[in-house]
Amino acid sequence: MVQMAARHDCARMFVVGDFGAWEHMPSGRRYFDVVNKAARRAGVTVYFLDGNHDKSSLLHEMYDGKPDDEGFLMCRKHVRYAPRGHRWSWDGTTFAAFGGARSTDKGWRLAREARKQEQAEKRRGYGSRRRPATSGMLWFPEEEMTDNELTDLLEANSSPVEVLLTHDKPRATEPKFNRKNKPECFPNQDRIQRLVWALRPTLLVHGHLHYRYTDIIACGGDRWTRVEGLAADPEASHHPSYIVDQSWMLLPLPHSQVQLADTASDAATG
Repeated sequence: MVQMAARHDCARMFVVGDFGAWEHMPSGRRYFDVVNKAARRAGVTVYFLDGNHDKSSLLHEMYDGKPDDEGFLMCRKHVRYAPRGHRWSWDGTTFAAFGGARSTDKGWRLAREARKQEQAEKRRGYGSRRRPATSGMLWFPEEEMTDNELTDLLEANSSPVEVLLTHDKPRATEPKFNRKNKPECFPNQDRIQRLVWALRPTLLVHGHLHYRYTDIIACGGDRWTRVEGLAADPEASHHPSYIVDQSWMLLPLPHSQVQLADTASDAATG
């Protein structure tokens, strides 16, 4: 994706969640270093919001004291995190980012953590002194926004934006393929819907479903929001008709509703 952004002369690439923020693991720290090196070579800055598989609590713990001039948290020089509720402007276009979603495989992840804890205790019984942490390694309690968190963010600033970037989908969209159409997923989708009604974006881009679709939903009064759901990479895709180009979009700036009306592919973030 960094190479794709460079080929399209994009100075910025934005990943809408499940980026790989796992710096509680050595492989996660190496991943950030690799992405930073690739972005530096390509002349691209990589931005991301948190998905349900990103450890956002650790991002705040490590980087809250390192914001850049636009308020993003600097994980590396070329890798930057947009906390929930963050707002900014690029080339005359206003943006807001709200990460978070529900993991439908929460039970499996907690079971894996418990199993790792059992294995650690067994090793200790054989004389090992190691006490590796297992809780919070595969499932993260902060994966969803809470209602109170969203209320506080909207009370702080509920002014409209032109582009809203999220990980989860708004409740009102109706993609033909929806693996998140489950009761446990609805509360967070309702929070994204609240954001649409409050911020009235002309464009919302999200991930999470791993399925490419476009929908138009009402956002209050006579205004409408165009929703672009992006696919994921092949190893994470759950739909048989995966196409690489469906996992990213080009967004010309400054953004306008006219551009979006012309073509669904005329919008790129990641």
